[in-house]
Amino acid sequence: MYSRRWMSLALVMASALPWSLSLGVLGVWLIAEPHAGVLGHRVLATSAGAAALCGAQIVFLMCIADRVFPRAHRVISRTIQSMLGVIFLGSTGVLAVVSVMQWGA
Repeated sequence: MYSRRWMSLALVMASALPWSLSLGVLGVWLIAEPHAGVLGHRVLATSAGAAALCGAQIVFLMCIADRVFPRAHRVISRTIQSMLGVIFLGSTGVLAVVSVMQWGA
């Protein structure tokens, strides 16, 4: 039973770590590099990058950190996850509004 728990934890971590890392790299790339075409609008690229970075943090916190450190203070953990969720939703909202405005132009 003990080995099944660790095997399950290792499989979740093995799948969540590349997912989180790829979202983080995508977010930094979207924010740091100038783009052409659809992502040429700076607000669009920045909000997409912020959404990707927050998504990376949320995936890491919920899939890895909560399992590796199960005794972490719940209030602090949930507060950080909630703030990241609000930033993610806000960035996604800005992304949607700017996309629609740019699409109509």
